[in-house]
Amino acid sequence: MEPEVDAPLVLASLIILGILAGSVVAWIRHFRGSRNANLPEDSIPAWPIGWVNFGIFISVMVIAVFAIQNIAGLFVLPLISEGEPEATLTPWLAVFAVVSLQLPMLAVFYGARRFYPRHFAGRLNYTKLPTGAAFLKTIPLFLMLLPVIWAASLIWTGILSIFEAAGMIDELAPQQLITLFQGGGDPLAIALLVICAVVMAPIVEEVIFRGCIYRFLKSQSSLLTAQIISGCVFASMHANLLSFVPLVVVGVVLARVYEKTGHLMVAIWFHAFFNAFSLLMLFLSIQSDAIPQ
Repeated sequence: MEPEVDAPLVLASLIILGILAGSVVAWIRHFRGSRNANLPEDSIPAWPIGWVNFGIFISVMVIAVFAIQNIAGLFVLPLISEGEPEATLTPWLAVFAVVSLQLPMLAVFYGARRFYPRHFAGRLNYTKLPTGAAFLKTIPLFLMLLPVIWAASLIWTGILSIFEAAGMIDELAPQQLITLFQGGGDPLAIALLVICAVVMAPIVEEVIFRGCIYRFLKSQSSLLTAQIISGCVFASMHANLLSFVPLVVVGVVLARVYEKTGHLMVAIWFHAFFNAFSLLMLFLSIQSDAIPQ
């Protein structure tokens, strides 16, 4: 009797091989001269608002998130947590947490630009780029740079494994949302989480971390320093040691993509591609016993 074909494993392998092949082609094209078409290294306008105004901006954002989560939580949490043990992360609770975190951040950003344009309405982009053109520009960049993120993840996982084997750190857990997707739940809530991960998170996080934090740090330091620090802040927000260094690399890559293309929409598309690919691999790992989860 022939063994059954593990379709999810085969599909995941084909996708990874396709990306690696596309990465090789993209890098060859890059080194053959496509690099010459890039914008100047320092193309994105900095945000020189000073530490006081930046501190006010961040403080208002934190207060807005805290207020929305607590006020809305009084009405929403009893509805979505009914019958669940306390402190149990459910799909609906995760949807509430993500939305109540990201929408206030976006609201503060646009409110600051609307009501205090002298300080906060600076230009985000160096070039004009339609959404479709940004999408097409993102594809080769994603193929080129995704294996770099994979390499960082493998190296960091190896380092942490050594520390764990030596008893220096406890066993590491994946991000809570990954555990949540693996556990399943209400299909509607899972679908909303996917939309949040692929649509809402890339828009909000790129606006805040690249459009605001990175551009401000760029006005206070060198280009590379701003990219690394903003990447560390981005990774810290996810509060997970296992994914910290890979997410720092993702943050640096997104800042460089933003800088090199001159438009935030390319970074948003890249972020969306990355999240969608991560969710696809997670889904395939759940379907296949041969892929470690």
